[in-house]
Amino acid sequence: MLGRYIDQIVFGGLFATILYLFFLNAWGSIPLAGALAFACVALGRWLLKRRPTRPRASSARVQAELLRLAGLSDAEAQAELTELVRARWPGEAFYLTPVLKHPEATLSSGDVLNAWKANRDAPRLVIAATCPAEPRALVYARELRAPAVAVVDSRALSRILRRHLPAPTPTPRVSLRQRLRRTATRIATSRVTPRNPLLAISLLALYLRGGNPLCLFASMLMLAHLGVALIQRRAGRRLFE
Repeated sequence: MLGRYIDQIVFGGLFATILYLFFLNAWGSIPLAGALAFACVALGRWLLKRRPTRPRASSARVQAELLRLAGLSDAEAQAELTELVRARWPGEAFYLTPVLKHPEATLSSGDVLNAWKANRDAPRLVIAATCPAEPRALVYARELRAPAVAVVDSRALSRILRRHLPAPTPTPRVSLRQRLRRTATRIATSRVTPRNPLLAISLLALYLRGGNPLCLFASMLMLAHLGVALIQRRAGRRLFE
């Protein structure tokens, strides 16, 4: 969200500068050029706000949806993926077969061949994969006939999901107490290395030598972190707890 605001500020400033230089070169008046550039920018922002736009899903939400689809049964994934593909290409007639893999995996030429051989009776076949397709697999899919094959991999599905995922429901605001508790949990579960106690002892020695209270505070925090980590490590020796 912050990156989007920064982009708007940067591109808006660049657009205003170009307009200002254009009007300054046309009429040679600094006040007139500034006023016209400001008016054009304001008009452009007003037109953009009036344009109806549907919010797109974030990349993290799209990846989570691909992972959810990969965990469905073949029948459930086939129904949902068919609906998505028909929403993108409404006039096409096809039979869809899903290839459900982790989004970090790849669709190989062997996967394309197996899906094609299992659906030889389909008029036109769509292979919908929840992972990206290898370039050779895409080339091989275009060469197949009877039935012809089209591959819709995770890259194409991501573009469809960005437009067709429902708007996210507003999440309840997390209280300050809950945020502090989550921060403390993340700190307590972070990995402890052998240099952590050495650094804590060094800070404590600096406090004893120089009397700086910040060194004492930092060393106490690191020692507390070490103690919590050791307790959790001892309690986590059993698998199901």
